[in-house]
Amino acid sequence: MQLQTTDFCTIELYEKFAIITVNKGITFTLEKANIIRKELRSFYKDKKFVLISNRLNNHEVSIDVYKQGQLSNMKGLAIVSKEKTDRDKALEEQKLFDKSFVFFDCLEEAKSWAISYF
Repeated sequence: MQLQTTDFCTIELYEKFAIITVNKGITFTLEKANIIRKELRSFYKDKKFVLISNRLNNHEVSIDVYKQGQLSNMKGLAIVSKEKTDRDKALEEQKLFDKSFVFFDCLEEAKSWAISYF
């Protein structure tokens, strides 16, 4: 596992999946998403992977993040949260994402899904 940190999140990079944990109170904008995309491109190159958004901390996600388009080798997205409000937000986000999109209450379940995805 390789760990990257920015002033707004941590990025855990594994062979088949990445876990993004955005810091509390952050608005996750297109600019921030582009920083993460750059890290993902650098690490995965053309290798297929899935992304896990660990919504451990309360933060907002701009819909512009989804309008920019996703990396072609990113095959799925898992949202992890125990909060009903996060699940409601994720249902709106899902409409903007055209690949596999799942929701989990537990990070370990999301990791298992990511590993078994391939």
